[in-house]
Amino acid sequence: MEHESNFQVRYLTDGPVPISDIIESLMGTEAVLQEMSVLLPEVIDGLVVQGIEIKVREISQNSPLRELFVFTLFMAYQKQLEDEVPDLVEKATGWHVPSNLDTTVTVLCLVLVFYGAGALKDLVFGKGADGAAKILFNNLVAELAAETGKTPKFISDMLEKRFGDPGRWKRLATATSRFFRPSKQQDSAPVEVNHRIFDTEIIRDIPADYLVEHEGDAVASRRFDGAVLDLRLQDRDNKGKGWAAIIPGVSEKRIRVKLQDGVSAADLWGQDTVIGDINVIYERVGMDMVPREVHLTRLHPHLKH
Repeated sequence: MEHESNFQVRYLTDGPVPISDIIESLMGTEAVLQEMSVLLPEVIDGLVVQGIEIKVREISQNSPLRELFVFTLFMAYQKQLEDEVPDLVEKATGWHVPSNLDTTVTVLCLVLVFYGAGALKDLVFGKGADGAAKILFNNLVAELAAETGKTPKFISDMLEKRFGDPGRWKRLATATSRFFRPSKQQDSAPVEVNHRIFDTEIIRDIPADYLVEHEGDAVASRRFDGAVLDLRLQDRDNKGKGWAAIIPGVSEKRIRVKLQDGVSAADLWGQDTVIGDINVIYERVGMDMVPREVHLTRLHPHLKH
């Protein structure tokens, strides 16, 4: 059985969205849809999802940004349930799709997004008081439970089991960060998902400026485009060590810099100040996120000081 459905995300931004942010958001939504296909059988008894095909049907860059996905679920029901649920069987076409499947899919995707938001908050701030995003997450769990006949505890236990693995938990946190990127880059603009609007208060509660850099470590990163690097230590023979800079807006202290592929030590040698795109790697110290090192991913040679 195949079931095709749409998943629409609108970022209610005032200005144009950079292509790099659009790409990040597409990757985030794709990851969420993939996770949805894994967990859908957990909330619909007897359902077997054999695969999912995800395509982008439309991207409109006119303000607001609109991304329309179409996905196809390849499904079946467990054979032993055929006699128990004859109303779900259509002999001519196979299994009948539950009438609330699209609603269930939408709510499950949102549960995943805001569970990932909770993972981001735990990573960046540690355990703390519930904010607007957590309150919304609890409401979404209750809605999913009502749609599927499960209990909220069942949904919570399902999520804890699925994302108890640290690597999977961090991948979901990164998917959430990417999902919200166009909004977070424009003052936490509201986001609309399948005609459900999530306002600025909710988006501001999500520290989606951070990405999980390494699945095996509790390490977060944040991207800065066009950052100014005041070079304080240079080594023409090395890219991975021997470089350090003070970066206004990131750290007033000297911080280690690693040159990534596409950035040559020779391009920086002898420069006092350069401008480039960076990923800042953080570690949590107490309740603070402290920059640990900087990855210089692209140099703006025409903007050298």
